[in-house]
Amino acid sequence: MAFRAGFVTLWGRPNVGKSTFLNRVIGQKVTIVSDKPQTTRRVVKGILNLDQAQVVFLDTPGLHIPKDRLGEVMMREIEESLSGIDLLCYMTDPFFREEEEREYFKKLVSFSRPVLLVLNKKDLLSEEEETSLLERLGRHYPFAERLSISCSTGEGVNELLERIIAYLPENPPYYEQGIVSDSFERDIVAEIIREKVFWYVHQEVPYGIEVRVEEFKRKDSVLYVQATMYVERESHKKIVIGEGGRMIKRIGEEARRDIEAHWGEKVYLDLWVKVEKNWRKRDEVLRRWGYRVK
Repeated sequence: MAFRAGFVTLWGRPNVGKSTFLNRVIGQKVTIVSDKPQTTRRVVKGILNLDQAQVVFLDTPGLHIPKDRLGEVMMREIEESLSGIDLLCYMTDPFFREEEEREYFKKLVSFSRPVLLVLNKKDLLSEEEETSLLERLGRHYPFAERLSISCSTGEGVNELLERIIAYLPENPPYYEQGIVSDSFERDIVAEIIREKVFWYVHQEVPYGIEVRVEEFKRKDSVLYVQATMYVERESHKKIVIGEGGRMIKRIGEEARRDIEAHWGEKVYLDLWVKVEKNWRKRDEVLRRWGYRVK
């Protein structure tokens, strides 16, 4: 068999399982997961290395209607993720609204590569329901194939991977074996910390959390990480810190565990909280933090 390699974008609404799917097939966490919309903010590459293929997945933020400058930047990144790829996997779940999905399908009108419709959460459906949902969505776009999977149980995932690889061109690998993501160390740590904030204070501090890693260095036998969690209001700062510092301690303990598991070494995590008012609406702040604002 000739070696195949290519780029595959994962598209879809928030919370349909794109990041969960990517972490499952890669075999480790390369992007954070929560049940909250817009957890993923940037396009994240996850690289699957197999004996006869290398699949470079692009995990994208969830498709949405922007409500601020950050949302506009995210939607532009989503649309730019269609450029230069070999295949698009459009992922959805049983809870879709046809009108909403049709609007997103319109963004694919000029896309010339194959598109696979992937229905996640098949473990919640009967065979008849699964067939009906795939047929309903299939009426609105000329998908190359329609498949169903369950990211939670793994059902159908291997079959989907086989179909994805079949669409890839014959190419040598784009990345060296062993590389599973193109994210930098600081970015990975920042996302791990942000995931824990989403777990514990998302209801009280909706989406105005950004994490920046200021220091990442080894001191003797310990990996020292100093990170700042930025919020938009003083009231949010108090919530993240918690009474007597209990919440920030809890976030730090959970994040430190994940960071140690990822790097396989002891970690000292120094967390701070600062206020950057209305940062999601301010171009100068978004640029400073690496968002591609035009």
